[in-house]
Amino acid sequence: MTRASTVPRSDRFALPEIRVRLRSDGGLEVSSITPPQPHPSTTLHWLARWAEQTPEAVLLTEVVDRDRREYSYREAWEQVGAEARALREYGLDAGERVAVIAPNSFMHFVLGHAAMLVGAIYVPIAAQYAAEGADPQRLAGVIELIEPALIVAAPDSEQRFARARGSVVTGLRSRPADDGSGAAFARRWLERMDPDVPTKLLLTSGSTGTPKAVIYTPRMLVANAQATAQVWPFSTGHPPILVDWLPWNHAFGGNANLSMVLLAGGTLHIDPSRGRPEAFAESIATIKRLRPSYYAAVPAGFQQLLPVLRDDRELRKALLGGCEGLFSAGAAMPAPTFEALRELSLTVRNDGPIPILSGWGSTEVGPGATIVHTDASRPGWIGTPLPGVTVKLVPVAEKLELRVKGPSVMPGYWGQPELTETVFDDEGFYCSGDAGLLVDPSRPELGLRFDGRIANDFKLANGSWVNVERIRESLLALAGDDVRDVVIVGPDRPHLVAVFWVERGARLDLAGILDGHNSVHHGQTNAVRAARAIDEELAAEFLTPKGTIKAALFRAREARHFDDLYFE
Repeated sequence: MTRASTVPRSDRFALPEIRVRLRSDGGLEVSSITPPQPHPSTTLHWLARWAEQTPEAVLLTEVVDRDRREYSYREAWEQVGAEARALREYGLDAGERVAVIAPNSFMHFVLGHAAMLVGAIYVPIAAQYAAEGADPQRLAGVIELIEPALIVAAPDSEQRFARARGSVVTGLRSRPADDGSGAAFARRWLERMDPDVPTKLLLTSGSTGTPKAVIYTPRMLVANAQATAQVWPFSTGHPPILVDWLPWNHAFGGNANLSMVLLAGGTLHIDPSRGRPEAFAESIATIKRLRPSYYAAVPAGFQQLLPVLRDDRELRKALLGGCEGLFSAGAAMPAPTFEALRELSLTVRNDGPIPILSGWGSTEVGPGATIVHTDASRPGWIGTPLPGVTVKLVPVAEKLELRVKGPSVMPGYWGQPELTETVFDDEGFYCSGDAGLLVDPSRPELGLRFDGRIANDFKLANGSWVNVERIRESLLALAGDDVRDVVIVGPDRPHLVAVFWVERGARLDLAGILDGHNSVHHGQTNAVRAARAIDEELAAEFLTPKGTIKAALFRAREARHFDDLYFE
């Protein structure tokens, strides 16, 4: 069935138009009926376009020796060409891998795009892999998987690559270029690029903990960004301004955000905090000074910002006053944080609350498969499929698994064909392991809401399934914004208990929270019998990139926090 949307219309967003088809297996197929618009074949075409049309516009800025250095589109294009020529002179061939183990920077941008330009495969890797104290076996495993011809890393980390086959360097191979020869070289090679061969690998461990390398082609990267721009007209109405620390070795920062800037000729100001809690003041100062027009962060980042936004009107004006949208993973953002951000925005805006946007996807799908494009979103909504995308909801373990087909879905994992076969079904859909539901079956144009990871659900001792995400959402909504996350405990136990992870020194009315939850959630698989709050800092291994707790790992290793709750 096809429905015309009744979602409130806004100039910021395109009208959601989808088709929903009931399947014989009891599931659904939800497709966008908006056709994808024409687009170039690579993101480098966008860089070349703005280098010609707005050469002095600022593409990137970064802090160098305590001063913020600006790089124009002309300068970036010229340097990418110069570095591409140096890579060819070094002997780099098409299809060979270039590993860049470095934080976001102009150098990192140039290296990655130069490698892609000459047909090599750019592999951004988290700097932590080569940091002091990092597990050498983890790094060795990654190097063995991708077999790079060239590794670019920090000067003090070279000894960690003794077993690597490729050469190790610590910076650009080219000299600063400004005579036009780099741009001329880049233009010649741009016309030779094949948009349908691997150009980039992103590492993802998913729920297995073992790194896998997701393959991207140039056309995939462009298609995902172009589809987002179609449903978010605000992102191309004028050049967007981003203040961003999200690392380029993740699809969120390195695909979605960077491509948004390149598509629309915008500016990305690299936040020097890199998301480190101890550098939070730097992030605040950067936002105040540079005033983003669009701001994307992980849910934990928004939660950290919230108390400062309440107390600092200057920050509210800089972040919420002129910003056209905040983007976060909607399923993970607690409802109190969501509502508090909207309410605070009304103190510095005259056009209604700031849109808080979300979406759903993964590294394997580009990263976006669905996205919210309405002012009227709610916590947990993940939107409708992007143009060209079909999402299939298939009954699995008492939920509906989200499976995806579209132009940005990966062709597979690098060097792991057997693993690739296991994540696609017999209709060619990528099987995500995530679950979803229609927000309102009578109004499918409202899109989907996230329903947790299928693997995160568990059975009680009596064999009954527990839908963890729904209980988690309920408790977070009741608990307030001092709660960073909550873990639901109960596998092979007689009933459920909860462990709340709170801000340092926060006090919760645990009895009141449980009473509120249990008054509307009845039965053994829904009611929570006991709870505890902890405010200690958790080790990084227990946290996802979004700053939430890896619940299964926590339950397996941190029984000291909840075992005694079963005997109270």
